Amino acid sequence: MDLEQRIQCLEDIEAIKQLKARWWFSCDTRDTASMRACFDEDDFEIDFGFIGRFTDMNAFIEVFESLACHPSHIDMHHGLAPEITILDSHTAQGRWRMRFQLLETELKQVQLMSGFYEDQYVKLGGHWKMRKSKYTLMSNLHLQDSAQGLTIDQIGTGPGLVGNKEALG
Repeated sequence: MDLEQRIQCLEDIEAIKQLKARWWFSCDTRDTASMRACFDEDDFEIDFGFIGRFTDMNAFIEVFESLACHPSHIDMHHGLAPEITILDSHTAQGRWRMRFQLLETELKQVQLMSGFYEDQYVKLGGHWKMRKSKYTLMSNLHLQDSAQGLTIDQIGTGPGLVGNKEALG
């Protein structure tokens, strides 16, 4: 690659990092319009494992709102260690580690989850968008506050969400 191509590659990698950061920030602030803007809505797939696999953005947003859009639900996504490969001038792939923290203040529950994302990106109209995003859960810790103190409801690799004791097993 010549210098111009190498610089373009670096600019594309940085743009993809910013795209993923916008995605997580939009999730944390419940900005569903910005969440939509991060994906190629005409051709996309979101696979969140135990939460579901989606190819319709409206269906995904409906599930997201039912799970996360509550005043007592405070979460934070932390993306780490991106590995981004530019495949050509308009496609790329990436893998990210992700740590998730959720405080459910009304139910007095805490969830700490970690895993990784595998993504496919496409450049449309000069802007990078996610086309596919798959999350693989690696660990899940769910804590409950009680009169006896903080107790562990779940620890390990099993799926489950704060507020859903049936799923925690």
